[in-house]
Amino acid sequence: MISILDRYILKQVTTIFLFGVALFTVMLEAQNLFVLVRFALEQHLGTGVMLRLVVLRLPFFIMLSLPMALLLGALLAVGRLSDHNEVVAMRTGGISLGRMAVPVFVAGVLVAATSLALGEYVVPLVDQRYWEEVRRATRQAPPARGYVLFREEDGPRVSIYYARKVSEDGAILEGVVVNQEEAGRLARLIVANTARFVDGRWVFEEGVAHELSAGPRLEIRFKRLEAGIRRTPREVLAERKEPADMSIRELRGYINVLRRSGESVARYLVWLHSRIALPISSITFALLALPLGLRPHRSSSSIGLGLTVLIVLVYYILFTVFVALGENGRLPAFLAAWLPNLFVGAAGGILLWRIR
Repeated sequence: MISILDRYILKQVTTIFLFGVALFTVMLEAQNLFVLVRFALEQHLGTGVMLRLVVLRLPFFIMLSLPMALLLGALLAVGRLSDHNEVVAMRTGGISLGRMAVPVFVAGVLVAATSLALGEYVVPLVDQRYWEEVRRATRQAPPARGYVLFREEDGPRVSIYYARKVSEDGAILEGVVVNQEEAGRLARLIVANTARFVDGRWVFEEGVAHELSAGPRLEIRFKRLEAGIRRTPREVLAERKEPADMSIRELRGYINVLRRSGESVARYLVWLHSRIALPISSITFALLALPLGLRPHRSSSSIGLGLTVLIVLVYYILFTVFVALGENGRLPAFLAAWLPNLFVGAAGGILLWRIR
């Protein structure tokens, strides 16, 4: 059962947290709106299209705002309790700082879980709709890229396609690797030099198929093999996803495909860990906010907001630098994603120890 103390502290944090979510979301959306207005004027987009694009970006901005808003909420709430001598009263009554930190930590866990769920289940779908809306409004074909990566499901069979290179019109794929899974197990592996879209269907050329489903492993070499790809070249080009845009499930699946094809997985591993590390930053921010809020004059809104922006800015600078090092293989993927959280958590722990 939640105690009166926990409810009281959570109420203080939640009130400012909700304000912070609204504030940071509006700030991010305002910056995006400036870009959208210029884009709309250049492409002669209607008001309805503009409104849809604005709404479709909201889940992404809310997800980004959650950790920042929690930092602001915890910082100002704890500062207010300290300035009103409520922290002194609690400690006089035998309540330790560690006990006072419990509801703030719980708030961090709840915000982290919410952010993780948004990033895994909501934001990828909404972002896809957003870019489809942009392409539909501008009537432009999706841009070509150096590789394609997508999955198709046909009943119990799941096929994951990887191509090292794609032509500008999307009709030729080079360095193709296909993983076909049945009942969650790898049943077939197909490797082909090229795949061409000919007469409305895809054909693999110069490759080998490995049958792994039952009995001894079979290896069948072929010069031409009709592929089961249901996408058109335009739809293949639309499957542009950078590791930063993928969900955890997508990243895990594609890491397995790339490992089997002998490709580097460094970028994907870094972003797989980052998909978890970024939401967890809410917990480390909560840990840091408690000792900072206990220092004098932290309840001032202007000081609290400025300190929040400064901490978040430093965090994302560290995150950007370490992710770049991880993608280049100069740092292990785990460290590249988690070092910013470790630094923030360590700073919070040291400050708590000094004022305990």
